[in-house]
Amino acid sequence: MAAVLPLAACGAPEAGAPPQAGAVQGAGRPGSLGNPRVLNCENRNGEVPEEKTMVLTTGPEDLVIGPLVVPGLMAWAGARPEEYGADHKFKVGAVVRKGQTVTLSISAEFHDSAGLLYSEPSRTARTPAEADHAVTFTACADRDTIFVGGFYVLEPRCVVLEIRPQGQAAVRREISFFGGAC
Repeated sequence: MAAVLPLAACGAPEAGAPPQAGAVQGAGRPGSLGNPRVLNCENRNGEVPEEKTMVLTTGPEDLVIGPLVVPGLMAWAGARPEEYGADHKFKVGAVVRKGQTVTLSISAEFHDSAGLLYSEPSRTARTPAEADHAVTFTACADRDTIFVGGFYVLEPRCVVLEIRPQGQAAVRREISFFGGAC
């Protein structure tokens, strides 16, 4: 699946809805490393009809870590920003394999220059510092699940993402957002 998924919400319940059973909220503002936004099958901010019949395939341009797939993200190093969004807000969905949970976060040293735009409250961020910096995604039990959203990145640069599949150690990946090789 190499499609870029839309950033617009489709009328699903708000991401600030109560977290799924068993989720523990920590200290900090919602969307922070200590208190990630929790998005799941019921409270994500968009439905993608094709999801129910999609067969998820991945390639070298996709970021794939555990159950998380971000289609095409690895190709952004040489891409033009205007092909993916405007005003430093870039559209790309996150796909999580069925029944799995994973947390995606922006490494702390990049919070002033990069943020996540997967929850509804983050969509009104005026700067990357106001965006979310951690989101926990839990896929639907019966299918791979698409989470509509993207990234807020001030200028072409490399950003360290941290991906933590549930019950596993975090994996750090340096990703170029339109800035050439990292």
